[in-house]
Amino acid sequence: MESIGTLGGILNLWGPAQLGCGRRAVASGAVEYQALYRKYRPQTFEDVIGQSHVTSTLAREVAEGHVAHAYLFAGPRGTGKTTTARILAKALNCENRAADGSPDNICPSCVAITEGHSLDVMEMDAASHNSVDDIREMRISVTTVASASGARRVFILDEAHMLSKAAGNALLKTLEEPPDGVHFVLATTEPYKLLDTIRSRSQRFDFHTISIESLAAHLGRISDLEGYRSDAVALTAVARHALGSARDALSLLEQVAALGNGVVDPTGVNRALGLADGDAFATLVDAIDAQDAKSALELVARLASEGADLRRFVSEAVGFFRGVFLAHYAPNLAEIADEPAEVLHAWNQASERLPASDVLRAVDIMGESLIKLREGREERLMLELAMIKLTRPETSSDPAALQARLDRLERRVSANPPESRDPGPEVRSAPEPVVTTPAERSPVDPPFDPPPAFVDESPERPMELVEAAAPLDAGEPEARSRVEPTFAQFEAAWPALFAGLRDLLGARRWALFRETEPAAVEGSTLVIGVKHDFHLRALVADDSTAKIVATRAGDLLGGDVAVAFRATDGEAAPVAAEPEVPCGP
Repeated sequence: MESIGTLGGILNLWGPAQLGCGRRAVASGAVEYQALYRKYRPQTFEDVIGQSHVTSTLAREVAEGHVAHAYLFAGPRGTGKTTTARILAKALNCENRAADGSPDNICPSCVAITEGHSLDVMEMDAASHNSVDDIREMRISVTTVASASGARRVFILDEAHMLSKAAGNALLKTLEEPPDGVHFVLATTEPYKLLDTIRSRSQRFDFHTISIESLAAHLGRISDLEGYRSDAVALTAVARHALGSARDALSLLEQVAALGNGVVDPTGVNRALGLADGDAFATLVDAIDAQDAKSALELVARLASEGADLRRFVSEAVGFFRGVFLAHYAPNLAEIADEPAEVLHAWNQASERLPASDVLRAVDIMGESLIKLREGREERLMLELAMIKLTRPETSSDPAALQARLDRLERRVSANPPESRDPGPEVRSAPEPVVTTPAERSPVDPPFDPPPAFVDESPERPMELVEAAAPLDAGEPEARSRVEPTFAQFEAAWPALFAGLRDLLGARRWALFRETEPAAVEGSTLVIGVKHDFHLRALVADDSTAKIVATRAGDLLGGDVAVAFRATDGEAAPVAAEPEVPCGP
């Protein structure tokens, strides 16, 4: 008994450097390597990180003797479901259990369970044992006698959602009324696939993903025990990429340490995991903001030359732009996102540069690219196409791209309003608009007066001419020079101009603009004829329409132009004559 206790004490100390880095002694005297996630597997309830809501409840039930006959442990992979089931089995059978319900890990029962050869604990993988015959054999085992008087038999069914429907039904009766001293623990990552009747017969505990902070601290402790020279930033990066799984985090830590010969730093993490450097997303944000396709493509080339995993970069980009979107609408960002401070700072900075519409487009485009990459498409080509769509919305005809172009156009117009210019003495002296009565209207006139919102009664506003200088193009540091196209050039550009304005103007403005045609060119002013008086008044009253048309026309003609709306018969918009003054009594 004393030798067994000594062996149990040695097993309980696995992890410190006494047994070497990831190795343990075997009977032959050789040293066998052991992965970190196995070497540092928790042996008590207190050792399980991030699941205190589960372990504290189980320890209390064990201490008070109120243990359920069936448990359901549900949660993501690597969060401690099977490990907790083994600790529960040890606590139920420990000969020297502590008052708080924790096993001592020294008694023969604890040692046997730790080493995996206890007759009272049976583990079965439901992924490979999911038939009715397998469940029938387990039911026979349930009726056998425990190895010692008073011992509890624990059946751990891993990946329980893989049970067939027939096997699940065969398990029901035994699960509901097992013999005395028998307990079931079902562990699964997909509890919704289990039969409702099985879930209703079990006490359910949900295991959560482990927070980055807790996981990074855990990795730091293990790094110290292993003698690694670790960097806090690198450990946080490993914890982030483990996605809340302690097992995955330890595997990544082991990989990075092996590559760096015992050194865990950010460079080693990037190399081991194929990650982009920390400036990659800042460079991408700058390229999208400036619509600089060249910089975006250079970023792809740099990532490829450095050996970065392009598929992982696309996946990381989706997560990054998700965070930027949250930063737009969540003032309490630190409370809703489990990320380190430097990541939250990067999200906030990007949200100040990019509007929400651009961020949503980035999420959609990167998400679509990730789907294509998972289908086996050529990685670099798919990423380059995504970069072109992000930095050049005009290359995409989807509604989101058109909306992004319109939003960017409106922001440029707001930031660079057109200069007010003197319309000339003839325009300044233009008479007031004619206000006709229903009896005075011609049969072709509209049957109702224009809405007041479409009529500008300011005497300084010209009805014959509305000019709008094209805003600066995002890729040009200075304003474009004004051009004076010919009427032939205007007519040649009209189809492209007309087709491109439908989505830019919106439904209401397009309904007014579609009944127009090229009329004339006067210097740098494009005169657009309007067929209906009502449409003419509405177009003249709305500055935004003229600005958008002028900007689009300037893009097609290669310089700044102005726009004027006139009636198709060549006459100006209807104007009012001065009221007649009686000449005499």
